[in-house]
Amino acid sequence: MCAELKIHMRSNKRRVLPNSKELIVNYNKRTPPETISEHNDPFRVDWTEIPNDPNDALGFLTGKEALRIPDRSIPRYKLFWPLRCGWYNESEYREKKDLYNDIATIIEEAIKTQLSLRRKRDWVQYGCVFVVPDLYERHYVSQTLEMLMRDLGFGKVCFIQESLAATCGAGYTTACVVDVGAQKTSICCVEEGMCIENSRINLKCGGADVTETFIRMMLYDHFPYADINLKRRYDFLLAEELKSKFCTMNEGEISPQLFDFHLRASGQDTRKYAFKTYDEVLLAPQGYYQPTIFDNSQKLKNRRKLVDRSYDLYEGGPNDPVSSAQSAVISLISPIVPVNGQTNGETSNGHTAPAPIKLAPNLFQKINDSERTPASTVGSPAPDDDDTPVPIGETNTATDTLAPSVRDDVLPVIALDTAILTSISHGARLDDRKTRDFLSSVMVVGGGAQIPGFYMFLEERLKELRPEFAKDIVIGTPPRELDPQGVIWKGGSVFGKLRGTNDSWIGKTEYDRLGARLLVYKCMWAW
Repeated sequence: MCAELKIHMRSNKRRVLPNSKELIVNYNKRTPPETISEHNDPFRVDWTEIPNDPNDALGFLTGKEALRIPDRSIPRYKLFWPLRCGWYNESEYREKKDLYNDIATIIEEAIKTQLSLRRKRDWVQYGCVFVVPDLYERHYVSQTLEMLMRDLGFGKVCFIQESLAATCGAGYTTACVVDVGAQKTSICCVEEGMCIENSRINLKCGGADVTETFIRMMLYDHFPYADINLKRRYDFLLAEELKSKFCTMNEGEISPQLFDFHLRASGQDTRKYAFKTYDEVLLAPQGYYQPTIFDNSQKLKNRRKLVDRSYDLYEGGPNDPVSSAQSAVISLISPIVPVNGQTNGETSNGHTAPAPIKLAPNLFQKINDSERTPASTVGSPAPDDDDTPVPIGETNTATDTLAPSVRDDVLPVIALDTAILTSISHGARLDDRKTRDFLSSVMVVGGGAQIPGFYMFLEERLKELRPEFAKDIVIGTPPRELDPQGVIWKGGSVFGKLRGTNDSWIGKTEYDRLGARLLVYKCMWAW
């Protein structure tokens, strides 16, 4: 990547110093930190206060307070993240109920502290709009519904998919929504207020991977704070700050540059470090397009240890939603797949290994135009539509391409530009007009995309891959000066006020009678 960057910079007539790397390595090696006493530091950190008597200490802390607990606090605290990469974080928990309780606790404390709704008994007067992933897992949604109704006690609840919420918040009617988060990136085409099911893609990489890769690159160049450890709370916050301040995707800013930062740790004097960077500030965010540089080794650890996939009560097969675009992404990563899920043998990690094989279908071929029927007999017959779900057991290229075990064993991580074009090709289904519509309204939201030059770089990459549509490709941002990190929640609040959403609210009485079965009738998409 370094060599390619030099070639690209020279072709654009940019100056490239031959010994840039040696300059920054030598500077970083010989520059000691400057110590600043805590009372002379105007930006000193307010650490979370822990009572002197351990018996008076709180049983738990959430949010920013949890990240600002001193490392040597008495009693000691352990930090839990109940969600990782958009999935339940099963590797850190022994019991399923502890995982669910932590999620409920985090939401409950956020409502009490951020919204000042201190009395939980008053929450029955409120309705809750809950944003779920486009490519969700059924267990997650049904468990969330139970938590909102039983544990938090809301009067009514409705669900909205995140890409639809983004378009509601930004005022788009048709868009390809790209949500770049901290640990996952989701892509989905939205048309006339509906998510196109077969265009949904969920990648397990995001801004946190860029942070980790940036720090690894800096350590390779003798970063002066060599003891940085992202498992320490204050080091993790420092690394996020360094990424947001110094990383860029503007090629014109690449040259040996001098920066500084302050290390603030509880019970220690502040240390001011000076360091130099060269191309690391651009190569780390380029990992979105070269994801092999990210460390993905632990992301599938203990997957399905506590929470199994959802199964159809009548047919017995898995019934989590599927997407032909996501199947195509998995096929790109692991092109040899089992036939109809028949496998034999056992791998070292306990998963079944595929025996009979077939090659995955062409990514951009039209997916099965045969007439489809809904998986459930509830409601009226489904339209003759490519996005109508297929009964389990029927042959379908979109859903039978990959066996369930392969979906759990293969981590969906590919280049962002390839993923966007895959989503659009499956959403437009070879319709040139729709393809142009989606390419002209690619909307990027989320905190992971808040890197200078991100939108322009993405636009250039898409134009290189699809030159025939170059004049149509436009990367849009949320209008009206909306913060891209909050546009989805803005859309959720708009959705909750619309008159047309009355049918999607789930009330307490009907939930007590029917439970999670209500989701078949109440969701604004095919549950």
